[in-house]
Amino acid sequence: MMKKERLEVVRGSANPFRDVGLPNPELENARATLAAEIIGILNERNFSKRKAASITGIDPADITRIRNADLKGFSMDRMIKILATLNHRVEVRVHQIRTRRSKSANVLHA
Repeated sequence: MMKKERLEVVRGSANPFRDVGLPNPELENARATLAAEIIGILNERNFSKRKAASITGIDPADITRIRNADLKGFSMDRMIKILATLNHRVEVRVHQIRTRRSKSANVLHA
């Protein structure tokens, strides 16, 4: 019989990249948001990777990388252009968030 371990539950922020201490958490969170939008659109339209590649003009392997959230080499600019080929636009709004440290944050809406 396995011994039960007591787990500590910790409330995270709205940015998991910040929570785990990765560099550039705001940028990584924005790129993940764009990738999630691309994935959602492709799934909603039932596009195969080849169909998605022909419409977006990117390599089918890159479609697979986006679907697998392997975003190395995908700039924000590149993903915004992909969304544009899918007839979507990206709006960026900046507003101040009140926190203990009172930092400003970027919020991305696709």
